[in-house]
Amino acid sequence: MKNKWAIIGLVLLLVFLAMFFLRGGKKKPEAVQDRMAAIPVVTGVADERPVEYVLNQVGTLVSSQEVTIRTETQGKVVDILFQEGGPVKKGELLVRIDDAKIKAEIDNLQAKVEQLEVRLKNKEKSLERNRSLVEQKLVSAEKFDDMTTEIDELKSQIIQTLASLNRQKENLSDTMIRAPFDGVTGGRSFSPGHYLRVGDIVVSLVDLNPLKIEFKVPEKYKKHLVLGQDVNLTVEAYGEMRFTGKLSFIDPSVEVGTRTFLIKALVENDEKKLSPGMFAKAQLITEVRKDAVTVPWESVIQTENETYLYATDGKTAKKHVIELGKVVEGRVEILNPTIAPGEAVILEGKFAVKDGVGVVNISTDKTNSRPEEEQTLKPMMDPKK
Repeated sequence: MKNKWAIIGLVLLLVFLAMFFLRGGKKKPEAVQDRMAAIPVVTGVADERPVEYVLNQVGTLVSSQEVTIRTETQGKVVDILFQEGGPVKKGELLVRIDDAKIKAEIDNLQAKVEQLEVRLKNKEKSLERNRSLVEQKLVSAEKFDDMTTEIDELKSQIIQTLASLNRQKENLSDTMIRAPFDGVTGGRSFSPGHYLRVGDIVVSLVDLNPLKIEFKVPEKYKKHLVLGQDVNLTVEAYGEMRFTGKLSFIDPSVEVGTRTFLIKALVENDEKKLSPGMFAKAQLITEVRKDAVTVPWESVIQTENETYLYATDGKTAKKHVIELGKVVEGRVEILNPTIAPGEAVILEGKFAVKDGVGVVNISTDKTNSRPEEEQTLKPMMDPKK
């Protein structure tokens, strides 16, 4: 019985060996072996496109012009000619103060000047008549000197009276309070009939167009900023709506303590959507690299010692140590490009490959590849208004 099972086992072994040599024992073609050894990967594409470097700052909008108008003369308010919160033009009459007493004083001073001038004219004629008499010793020199002194005193009185007259004319002009520039008025705290004293507040006036924003930036950006450069703003009240200003001031000095310098921009506000005091986020394009080489961010491997990626010609992987630049919209700029635009880089399978190993590309991810039309990497897109 035992011999029977031994014979059966031997027969099965011989059959198995025969099948192995006939079917599985044959050597496979080298191409098939290589393909079985290659690591499957998914690739993306390196491309060349403009990359914008953007400086992001924050600041508060302020009016380009703002003033608190105060009275420069005193008197009773006769007319109030502006509406609270309403627009006014430069030179527009806002408030009129009672000018009756000032006009009366002006009339008195003018009359006094005329009287003094008549007296002066008579004194000068008398002096001329007595000049020859002094020479003939018919009039004493002392009397002649007194006449000269009287004339000098009259001239001095005329000068003083004219000065008083001019001051009253200025006071008369000050009774008509006008807007010094185009703007929007604030609130008022008085009514017709109210008595205003010198220095009392009449109304505040704010110029809403343009508005101004100012902030400090690091000194390294000094060479990248020029007057007239665009500044893009967003405010919380209008979401992603973008407002555009122009750089109007660049401080020539850098603060030693902070290594920053002040810049200012004027922002057009024709529709009066913006208000002084609003918190704003500002963006300035400091540099545009027109022919930057970029790759998909998924292709990048970062370790403590180096940053690198793998490129491939479809057969083998090649390691490239890289230096990263701007990262925007799923792509990253390569500052030391050893990769040519159009070259494939490994996205999936990058941790399984090594430099020089065989790979097989099972798919190409074109999500972030360059479209036919020109593109620019931008950190903030134009929002829909």
